[in-house]
Amino acid sequence: MASLTRSVEVLVAASLLSLMVYLAYILNGSFTILFGYFANAHQDVSYVRMTGPVFWLGFVQLGGRFIAGILGLVAAYLLWTKGKPFLRVKNFIALSLFLEGLYFLLWIPSVWFLLRPGFAANLPLAINYVLQILFTVPFLWALVFKVATYRENSQKPVLLKFVAVAFVGYVAALAVNEVSRWTSMISAETSKFLFEGIHAVGFLNAIVLMPLAVVLAIVGGVRLFQQKECSATMWLGASLAAVGLNYVIYIIYSYFANSLNSLPLVDVWTIPLLGLGIALMVNARKTGP
Repeated sequence: MASLTRSVEVLVAASLLSLMVYLAYILNGSFTILFGYFANAHQDVSYVRMTGPVFWLGFVQLGGRFIAGILGLVAAYLLWTKGKPFLRVKNFIALSLFLEGLYFLLWIPSVWFLLRPGFAANLPLAINYVLQILFTVPFLWALVFKVATYRENSQKPVLLKFVAVAFVGYVAALAVNEVSRWTSMISAETSKFLFEGIHAVGFLNAIVLMPLAVVLAIVGGVRLFQQKECSATMWLGASLAAVGLNYVIYIIYSYFANSLNSLPLVDVWTIPLLGLGIALMVNARKTGP
């Protein structure tokens, strides 16, 4: 990829820190339930027994993803602050990517839980998780293999192709998660709720910006396949900016819709991607045609 400016490096770190703060908040809630379970609090005991492996594996999911964020920060520090070569850092990156893939793979028990007959059944949400798994796990773990087996600079063009595919899949998973949430609400409340208050703004925000982010990611991925790194950086940055902008608008929407309590349920950690995407686009304009 094109050489990166300091602002890009800082915003990569900010994005990873945002993810870790988001995960820490969710883990705090999970630990509250866990402590209540061991204290024999009726509500917490009932919840843990009802969700079963979904609850317990949730700790593995979130804990693994939190460690992935730490490893990502370590890799960024070694690469950009200490000036270590990629070959010295690749194992941190590979393990981080593996744990991120594991996070998505462990949605499988949730799919089973949501497909069971009963009050918790939710077909749109189950499909959401299945699509997220399909869009991320195969490509992230293929990238893990390529990173782990990387030996020399002549392998860089092939590695970037795997990066391109994994990037597109990851953005597609984010888009599926955002759009399917609205689909789930429509199926539960009918489409009439879209015309109540400010809901239409939130819906249009999701169905316009997130698919746009996927399209931009695909264009950037094609550019990487063509080994046009500066152009690829521009398009991939635009994709990240679209994702971040979506969630900036979502927070504003949530404030006026009195639904700020829903923020932990969505990928609000992606907000710094708006700044990162813009920085990448600026970086690409400075470093090449």
